[in-house]
Amino acid sequence: MTLVLGSEALGSNRIVHPTDLTLLSETAFAHALALTLACKGHLAIVHAADPDADRDPDWTSFPGVRSMLGRWGLIGPDVPRTAIAERLGIRVAKELIPAANPIEALDRLLEQKGCDLLVLATRARGGLARLLHGSIAEQLARRTDAPALFLPPEGSGFVDADTGAARLRNILIPVDGATPRDDAVSLALSLSDALGCQDALVHLLHVGPADQAPTVTVEAKHEARLRRANANGAVVPGIVEAAARIDPDLIVMATHGHDDVLDGLRGSTTEQVLRQAGRAVLAVPVL
Repeated sequence: MTLVLGSEALGSNRIVHPTDLTLLSETAFAHALALTLACKGHLAIVHAADPDADRDPDWTSFPGVRSMLGRWGLIGPDVPRTAIAERLGIRVAKELIPAANPIEALDRLLEQKGCDLLVLATRARGGLARLLHGSIAEQLARRTDAPALFLPPEGSGFVDADTGAARLRNILIPVDGATPRDDAVSLALSLSDALGCQDALVHLLHVGPADQAPTVTVEAKHEARLRRANANGAVVPGIVEAAARIDPDLIVMATHGHDDVLDGLRGSTTEQVLRQAGRAVLAVPVL
C-alpha cells in the first residue's frame, strides 16, 4: 500500500501505531494522530500483549484519543466517541493482540489489514545491547513495505504533543546513486504540505564527491524549496554531522534493507542514523 496525502485520498490511508502503553510512546502517538488528521485517514492503535492477558482489556490504558484531541482544541469534553469521524473526518480503532511473540503478531496484522504508514517509538540501542535485545520497532519496520516513522526517546519530533501544531522547517534527505530517491523526496514534500508546513526546506545531502551527486526530480513548484549539500567521509558520520549543522526536524531515508552480514550487530545505515542523530526518521522502502 502507498501513503497518499491530499484531498483526493481522504479516508484511504491506514496509519498503524503499535504502542507499549507507556509515556515513552506519547510523542509517537501524537505524530500518528496528527498525520491521521492531515490525511483524513484511519488510525489503528495496536498493543501486542501477553497471550495470558485478560481478553477483556482495560481500554483506558491505551492512548487517549479524545483527551488529546480536546487538548488540541479540536473537540469539546462531552463529544462522544462516535462523533469523531463525523466532525474530524478520521476513524480510530484500538486493538489488543494476545501474543507470545509481539513482532510476529504485529507482522500478521499488517499483512492481513494493510498499512500505509507505521508510526513507532523506538529505544536507542547499539552494539552488544542491540544484538542481545534488538528493537521491536526496527524489526517490525523491516518486515513491511510501508514507510515507517521512528520517534527516538530523546527527540521531540515535529508535532507538539500539547498543541498538535506541526513544525517542519528543515527536512534532511540523504541521496546516493545506488538508491532511488524521488519517492522519498516526493513523500517528504507531500507530508510537509499536508501538515501546513509549505515553507519547509528539503536539504538533499550527498556523502561523497560533489560531482557524483545524483539528480533529483520534483515538480517545478517545489524546486525553490530544494537545497543541496555535500559531505565527505563515511556515510553515517557524514549524515549525523550534517544533521547537527542543518538541524532538521525530520530525516527521510530511502532504504532497501540491510547492507551486509555485519548489520546484525551494526544495524542498517538508516538504523544507525536513527540511533546517532536523535531525530525523527522516516524510512521509505525502495520496492
